Amino acid sequence: MRQHRSSSGLAAQYAIVIFAMLIFIFPIVWMVLTSLKTQNDAFTAVPKWLFSATWDNYRAVLVDRDFSRFLLNSFWVSAVSTVIAIILGCGIAYPFARYNLKGGKNILTWILTLRIIPPIVSILPIYLVFSKLGLLDSYTSLVLMYTFMNLPLATWLLYGFFKDVPGEIEESALVDGSNRFTAFFRVIFPIIGPGLVSAGLLSFIFAWNEFLFANILSGPHVRTAPVGLNEYATPVSVLWGQIAAAGTMIIVPIAIITLILQRKMVSGLTMGAVKG
Repeated sequence: MRQHRSSSGLAAQYAIVIFAMLIFIFPIVWMVLTSLKTQNDAFTAVPKWLFSATWDNYRAVLVDRDFSRFLLNSFWVSAVSTVIAIILGCGIAYPFARYNLKGGKNILTWILTLRIIPPIVSILPIYLVFSKLGLLDSYTSLVLMYTFMNLPLATWLLYGFFKDVPGEIEESALVDGSNRFTAFFRVIFPIIGPGLVSAGLLSFIFAWNEFLFANILSGPHVRTAPVGLNEYATPVSVLWGQIAAAGTMIIVPIAIITLILQRKMVSGLTMGAVKG
């Protein structure tokens, strides 16, 4: 009887998980299907599940509208800002994790509150400052914004990773003749490798998907992929097929990177659980 109840409970859990997966996956599947439809098939009142697939939407997006340039812009600013955020995050998190600095917890809490502030609150003064400095429609403005946007998250994640590394390991390296600098890069850095992957991947995803700052601060020269989607909503109609094709191309790189690094990311997030 007890075994039957446990089997029923397990089946119910699987059913709930599968149902939740279908809810989350369905919009992505629908977008991919729409990207393969003609404009007429995409506009039918009754959704068409059986249709002749076409690559015209992808051809129009990549060739006619040069969407690949927007993808390269997104990749460039996301990658550079992620690297800078991880480097700065390591420099901030390591001292707080390794040494009992006075007021360390308060400073870390203050850093976290910077991530809580809604971006819409700060966009106007940021726009005015960048306008005065002549940084609008430049890679520098987006890299700076994405770096400071992801720095609180990277700092807190890396703080947990450094906190999990026993201090005895670093002390052993110091006894063997290493200094603080070489001990950090030769001993600590390899240990927190999965944590660096987790923090870097999350920072990259947030920067890759960001729309508000990119929409306000960018222009025709450094427009990112999420902002480039606006071009497919014309005053006459919405080009659903091309929007779906562009959206699919935005998702695919992140999906591939996540699948490749998923093991290290999961182990890194587990490693970096901040203990109270």
